[in-house]
Amino acid sequence: MYIVGTSGHIDHGKTSLIRALTNIDCDRLPEEKSREMTVDIGFANIEYPKFGTVSIIDVPGHERFIRNMVVGAWGIDLALLVVAVDDGWMPQTEDHFRVLSLLGIERIVTVLNKIDMADEEMIDYVTAEVQDRLSGSRYADADIVRVSSKTGDGIAELRDVILNNLRRLTHAADAHKPYLFVDRVFASKGYGTIVTGTLKNGTFRDEDAVTLLPLARESRIKKIESHYHELAEGVPSQRTALNLTGVSSDELSRGDIVVKKNFFTGADEAIVKIELLEKKKEIKNNLGIEILIGTTSLKGKLILFSDDAKDTDVFTARIKFDRGWYFYPGQPFIITNPGGYKIIGGGSILMCLDRSVADRRLLRQSLQLFRNYGKEEIIHYMISVRRYAGHAAVIGVFPESEKAINQIVDSLRAQKQIVQVDAFLVEAEFYAAVCALLAKVIAENVGLNLREISDRIGIDAEFCRVLVPIVMERHRIVEKDGRYFAGDAITLDTLSPDRKKTLDVAAQRGKDGLELDKISDEAMKRNARELIKLGFIVSLDGNMLLHRDIYEELKARIMALFEGRDKITIGDAKDATELSRKYIIPLLNRIEGDGLIKRIGDFRIKA
Repeated sequence: MYIVGTSGHIDHGKTSLIRALTNIDCDRLPEEKSREMTVDIGFANIEYPKFGTVSIIDVPGHERFIRNMVVGAWGIDLALLVVAVDDGWMPQTEDHFRVLSLLGIERIVTVLNKIDMADEEMIDYVTAEVQDRLSGSRYADADIVRVSSKTGDGIAELRDVILNNLRRLTHAADAHKPYLFVDRVFASKGYGTIVTGTLKNGTFRDEDAVTLLPLARESRIKKIESHYHELAEGVPSQRTALNLTGVSSDELSRGDIVVKKNFFTGADEAIVKIELLEKKKEIKNNLGIEILIGTTSLKGKLILFSDDAKDTDVFTARIKFDRGWYFYPGQPFIITNPGGYKIIGGGSILMCLDRSVADRRLLRQSLQLFRNYGKEEIIHYMISVRRYAGHAAVIGVFPESEKAINQIVDSLRAQKQIVQVDAFLVEAEFYAAVCALLAKVIAENVGLNLREISDRIGIDAEFCRVLVPIVMERHRIVEKDGRYFAGDAITLDTLSPDRKKTLDVAAQRGKDGLELDKISDEAMKRNARELIKLGFIVSLDGNMLLHRDIYEELKARIMALFEGRDKITIGDAKDATELSRKYIIPLLNRIEGDGLIKRIGDFRIKA
């Protein structure tokens, strides 16, 4: 299915043109009837045999209703740019033409209306003017059709031209991630809450569970209609009415979002591409603006990364919104002055900002990645400013399918721009640097665990967990009881003089060992703890310490007792080791902790 939308200056006959095409009057509001001026969006449809139903959206032309114009225009596939030949190309014609381009509308047909009110010379003049305006734009080859919505001249030809252009459109995307920007909400007697909008990017079906944003609430689709016909499912690029359960109509409003598999990111700040209508338009930092996005509008401030933005018509900036909203990368928007009357330009969302961007300097430093603002550059930027990101998280913020995003990820990997490590995508230079830093931190600190390593390096513990095995393969690093040691740090010869001195004291103490709470020298106490981590000293109970060799000798005596017997007593152990009860119990407990013996009542048995 496809959506056709009108655009153009006020009083150039957009609504009457639709009436001539469809026999449907799109002016439904009393205000529109009394003022003979379209105020809000209206809807109609054309039936093409063997092609199907084509939805038509009528938008207001007056500059005071530019918000409503964008609400109708954002989701259309083909635009009818209506120009009255008795007026020619007018200011609002230009604004609407720019909006179509900024929103990325694929094709347009220029309709020269009111030919009954002008002679051939005037019609030819306006035709030439339109051709000149279109030249150099993405719509340079657009069809131009002459009609009179009053007499019906050219209407049949226009219907054929519309169908021909629809056949040339890119097939409506179906990424199995359907969403709908709400443009109308009402309560229907006997049914309940109804929302309407243009369905994009997938299919809604009866009984589907959906998420309502910004309510962040789950609802269910009870019924689907399109142009008053009940459907089992709604398909992409179709005017769709959804009967929702679990929500009242006064909880929803125009601008809200209905999404099945939520890929929208909530944020009050975003990195954006900006495209100005006029190259010399004065732009200043912290400029107050209004953003028309989807079917809603948001106020915010435009924050420039550099003064160079003032000298170009396309640049990257940051927008701080007055309130949080929901966005996706690549989502187009229109910028107006506050109040929504004058269009400044447009742009698209590149990345929502959140706490995962720990170093905001990277936002500016990584801007050089942008050339044409394609998806590959956006993904590269997202990973670069975060340094690393979950693979699933990257896929989850885009409306495109998982397959499509993975193809882009594979391309970045092939170019060695990013590295995939388990479930993480990592910026290539950072990957090399963080692996080197991780090895350095382990080498300079004795027996850190994963949490301690991640805290010192400043990376997520889960990311640290997948990096450590890679670093261990490249460096002489070993793991003991969840702690990590550089290979050189665990040899006796490479111990520092202070640690050797503490170890010598432990050896001299023999079976009496050391007691941590009785060591008054803090440096010696610290060295003793590090030697425990390294395995040179064995802690029996957290306080009593033995030199490793002494412990191994005593352990061997205990285990030798099991030769010829199944169980031993504490007395047996005391006799074999010549230790007092003060030491023998902690020793037996430690050997039990090593998994060699078990306690059964007053006896110990071999494990």
